[in-house]
Amino acid sequence: MLNNFSDQTNNFPDQTKTNETIKIDANLGKAIKNRRNQLNMTQKDLADKLHISFQAVSKWENNESIPDSLTLKHIAEVLKTGSDNLLNENKINLQENINLENGSSKISWGNLYGIVTKDIQGDVGSIYGDIKANIYGNVKGKIVGSVNNIYGNVEGNILGVVNGNISGYVGGKLLGLIKGKVEKGVRGKVLGTIIGNGIGVGKNKTT
Repeated sequence: MLNNFSDQTNNFPDQTKTNETIKIDANLGKAIKNRRNQLNMTQKDLADKLHISFQAVSKWENNESIPDSLTLKHIAEVLKTGSDNLLNENKINLQENINLENGSSKISWGNLYGIVTKDIQGDVGSIYGDIKANIYGNVKGKIVGSVNNIYGNVEGNILGVVNGNISGYVGGKLLGLIKGKVEKGVRGKVLGTIIGNGIGVGKNKTT
């Protein structure tokens, strides 16, 4: 079963953009702070309603960490808005088609937040949002949110949900749920669940 990750925050890396690497920065901190101020709420007011510490809210607003997708939904409810509105404050609409094809070049993206509804042709960083599509590449970081099929490897830990199969291996620990199978096994500890046929899972080694 999945653990409740609503209290978990994740490091928010510096976001840069180059010709070969495009990183998505939803800048949630600014959006959360602006909406909180509109409602005349203090950081403590918001923290109390979310049953977390005000330090966690401070870290979000200062971009020192980000909330996971479940917590983001709770934040939006308390702030009487939608998760998409918090993401879209910076004019980033992650529901649009993300087309990573660029001729024969290998495209690499950074961390993904929010909602993505179209297939991604390339590698990505960590997944914090809801990817309602497939990834035709590797996940270089961890999965905290959800994704459909991954046609590649997952280098980090899986704390969220993979709704389909992983054609490669999982390099880190499985703490969440994989509804399909892992073709090349999980190299770290399996503390979560694999519903499908996880090849090599029984021979995992501790990381």
